[in-house]
Parts: sequence; C-alpha cells; structure tokens
Amino acid sequence: MWLALPLWAEEASKPVESRGDYSMAHYDPNDSTVVEVEEEEQKEMSAKDYLLWPFSHIIQPALDLLVYPFSAPVKYAAENRILEKSADLAAFGPKRNIYIYPTMNLKPGTRTQIGIAYRHRNMLFQKDYFVANATLFVNSDMKFSTRYTKRNLLGSDFVIGGRLDLTLDRDATVALPRSLTLFDTDETFIYTDSSYSAQLRLGHPLPFVPNMDFQIEGEIDRCLFDLPDVQDTVLTDHPKFNPNTHGLYQNYYQFPLKFTLTYDNIDAPFVPTRGSRISATWRYVNVTEYAGANVTSKSNSLDHDYQAFDFVAQHYFYLGKDDSKYGLTAKEAREFRKFYTDFSWDETLRLWRPENIKNTLLNRRVLAIQFRMRQMWEMEEGGAPFSAFSTAGGTYPLRGYTRRYADFAMKGISLEYRWPIDRLVDGVLFDEYVSYGRNWYSLDGDKLLNSWGFGIRVRKPDMYLFRIQIGFHGFNGFALVCTVAPEFQ
Repeated sequence: MWLALPLWAEEASKPVESRGDYSMAHYDPNDSTVVEVEEEEQKEMSAKDYLLWPFSHIIQPALDLLVYPFSAPVKYAAENRILEKSADLAAFGPKRNIYIYPTMNLKPGTRTQIGIAYRHRNMLFQKDYFVANATLFVNSDMKFSTRYTKRNLLGSDFVIGGRLDLTLDRDATVALPRSLTLFDTDETFIYTDSSYSAQLRLGHPLPFVPNMDFQIEGEIDRCLFDLPDVQDTVLTDHPKFNPNTHGLYQNYYQFPLKFTLTYDNIDAPFVPTRGSRISATWRYVNVTEYAGANVTSKSNSLDHDYQAFDFVAQHYFYLGKDDSKYGLTAKEAREFRKFYTDFSWDETLRLWRPENIKNTLLNRRVLAIQFRMRQMWEMEEGGAPFSAFSTAGGTYPLRGYTRRYADFAMKGISLEYRWPIDRLVDGVLFDEYVSYGRNWYSLDGDKLLNSWGFGIRVRKPDMYLFRIQIGFHGFNGFALVCTVAPEFQ
C-alpha cells in the first residue's frame, strides 16, 4: 500500500480529460454542459481519495494527538531557543571555557540519580582540562569523580592525566558469572560499596605513525565491600561461585597496570561523521589478600591476581555527498522543526515517495558501528575478585536492559543510525547484540542478548550534553535512558 500511494499521487497530478474541449479561450459561463461536467467531477471520488480518507480523518488526527505531547514542548523549546540559551547559560569565564550544569540518569528503583558537573578548559595551563562530578542517588547514596588532563606536557607531545573516584553505594548489584551459576542462569546479589581509587596515566603519539598513540596507566583501588542492609540477598554459600575467594563482602587493594594502543582519526569528538577509533588494552592487576570482618580461612587460599584484554573498534560512515555538511543551518533547522512539530500526513508521503527515498534515508546521515570484546584470565582458577569479571549492561552498550550480565568474556556489536533534527539535536535508531561466556570465541544462543530502540542526543560540537532514548529487549520489556554519558563510552 505504501508503495502504491505515490502512483495515485502521480495520477492525480495529471490533467483530467473531460467530454469536449472546454479550454479557457472558449469558456462560456452560460454553457450548461460545462456546469454539468464540473458537478459530476465534484461528486466522483478517485481511488486515491477513498484510500486516503481513513488516513486523513482517522489516522491523521490520532497521530496528531500522539505527537502533540512531544511536539508542543519541542516547538516551544525551539521557538525560544531553550537548548542554545541553556548551553550559553552554563558557560562562564571571559573565554567561556567553564561549564557548570546539572546531570541526571533515570533508572529503576534507587539507581535514579541527579548531580552537578564542572568542566574547565585551560584551568591552570594551556591545553589542560579539568572535570568534576558529584552525584546523589534517590536513596541518599553518593558518588564523586574528578579528572585532569594536560596535553603538550613541558612543551613535548606527552599527555598526562589523573583521576580520583569515591563511591558510597549501599545497594550495589553484583551479577554472578553465568558459567559459574547453578543451572546456567543469571543470578544477582546486593552488596555495600564504599570504594575509592586514584589513577595516573601517561601517553605519547607513536613516532612516524599518524593518528596513533601509546598510553601507560597505573592505578590504586581501595575496595571496601561489605554486607548490604537487605540481609535476604546475602550470598553465603554457592557450589560454583565461592564468595570468599572472589572477595565478595570483603576488603582489599588492587593495583592495575594497563598498556593501551589507540588509533583515532574521527573528524569530531562529539559529532563524529567520518573516521575510526580503535583501541587495544592489556592489563595486569595485582590484588592483595582479602581482609575485613567477613574473611574466612579459605578467603586467601588462592592467588587473586588476574589479567584482562579489551578491544574496541568504532567506525563512522557518512551517508551523503562529500561536499555536504552533517549539521543544519538555521534555515534548515526551522524547516526540520516545522516538520516534526506540525505533523502532516501529506508531507510524510512526499518524503517517502520512491523518487525521494534516497534523499530521505541516505543523505546527511551517519551510520555508527561499534564492536567491543573483553576477556579475563585468572592467575589461579577461582581466585579473581568478582569485580574482575566482564559485565554487559546499559553502558556496554545494551540499552534495553536495566540489569547487568557477567562472565569471563564478553563481545558485542552496536549499530546506530543518526540524523540531524535540529542544530544541537540528533535523532537516533539503534540495534545491538551482546554475547557472553567462558571464552570470547564461544557463541551460545542462550547467552545472546539483543537491544533496540530510538531517541535523541543533544550535543555541541565541543561538548556532549545529554541523551534521552528508549531501548527494548525483544518485545518483553523496555528501559528508559536519560543520561549525560555518551553512547559508546
């Protein structure tokens, strides 16, 4: 039916043949034959009219009613330049290099959080960057994070950076590795997390190789894991997953040492349209003996050290003419805004006519693809801490799920279709798959997760603002994503 509608539209545009030659040059208003022909044509409805009547009188008003709750706020925000004014309002300093703005992340239960972010470019030196975040959960849990990066250290090509994190979470969730569960099913438990960590990294571009750099990173993590307030979720015994040897409800230090090789030639950090970003990271983590009130005689019977390898590959395809730009001009933004806020069935049909489909789908669009893989190896089987296992969830990404899944290995692929709908706003359609198991090369249909959905992302060329998306896992449930974190973080 959709393919046939344009044919009727073309048919209606042709001149109507009537009985006799009644051109304007020979028009006689007293000629009764002309009046009879006109009345007869008014009474007759074409096949297109019959087909479009339910759309125009039933479906069109229903769609207008559904679109209005979204179009009205969008129209108001666009007409009053709310996004632009908000971005300008968050900027401070003589060079507008300081940003202070609220953050949020809507999740089920106590995972919902609000916070504040502080970003400062060129704070102490040229080409340095400082970021601080403070987050408050709805159950009064808190999280703090700061990071600092300085490029061209002492006039060289070295990049130095540091990070401090503090977590106060009384109902953190741990997902047991599925290959270590009782009946190969997913099991989750609650614990209290009061950890803090310090990180220092040093990077340098590879000589004679463009767009590639090497980075070494050292870190100190103080892991303070205790029993939760909700006692009925405490894991005391398990035939495959020993909570004592895996550090659950116990305290310890760990010292990760990481080496990362990165290739990056994307054209923009927050609005990428072309290029690739590929990174490979190997880490060795030294873990001290477990301590605390919940330590048993078996807790330190095994070596807790482990290794892990991470690989991430992202590529952005620009769909359109090479000389066209992805972003919208002010005039184009007004036209797009009018289409999305003043919904019109006729305009929709025009965009989806066969002669316009190529321009509608394949012009000024971006196709973003990400492949991610992680494998963890224990130095002694059964001794690595539970935080060492690979996890998949909302940030893997797997946006249609509200919970996390864990195992020794994870691999996933994400596909995003992006198009501009305003000067600072992109529309997004996404589909993603994640597989997990004992080894990265294994594939089990029962351990294959799918997530798909749609939404918007709001950004400036030099700063990511937020995204609002809805993700589905099959047709069994959905998750609302409202966060300041980028998709492929």
